[in-house]
Amino acid sequence: MLKKILIVFAFVCSGIPLLAVEVSHKQIEFFVEHTAKNVTGVCNEMQMENPNIQFVAGQYRLTSPFEIIIPILKLTSGDSGRDSHIHEILGSPEFQVIQVKVGSIQQSKTNLQKYTIKGKLTIRGNSKDFVSDANVKVLDLGMVEVEGKLVVRFSEYNLENPTLLFMKAKDEILIKYLFELRMK
Repeated sequence: MLKKILIVFAFVCSGIPLLAVEVSHKQIEFFVEHTAKNVTGVCNEMQMENPNIQFVAGQYRLTSPFEIIIPILKLTSGDSGRDSHIHEILGSPEFQVIQVKVGSIQQSKTNLQKYTIKGKLTIRGNSKDFVSDANVKVLDLGMVEVEGKLVVRFSEYNLENPTLLFMKAKDEILIKYLFELRMK
């Protein structure tokens, strides 16, 4: 706690303001490829801490990690039977959430709209580091859109590959995310 107070004090004394950020829109989509039928799902009902961000020298900087909690039962694909199977694969009812801890955001040196996001993803109790590329676009004065993607593998998290007609889905899950942030 003392460390956080000292960091905030250092930022205040440096004259670099911390931006208050409100998440006004959040969406995560997932895609699983199968030879018989590709599956697309969505989750719009996650909990997300408001990130602590600074805008310094034309770039956004994350000043402390933040967390995104995705309720497994809120992941939907439009087919309740398939959704039930997806929830089971992800560990429900024992595990209720997928947890994302965003640790750092780094702007590209060659493209000022591109950022690299690093953190830790926890699915069914298994935590792995991740790296994701994201595009950051200014929509309006004080409004920023963050859009990116991440590929994870069922096997990395000891998850069963879904099957349809006795054939397993591809080992990859493509996760796309879109967040709109309002700077105050």
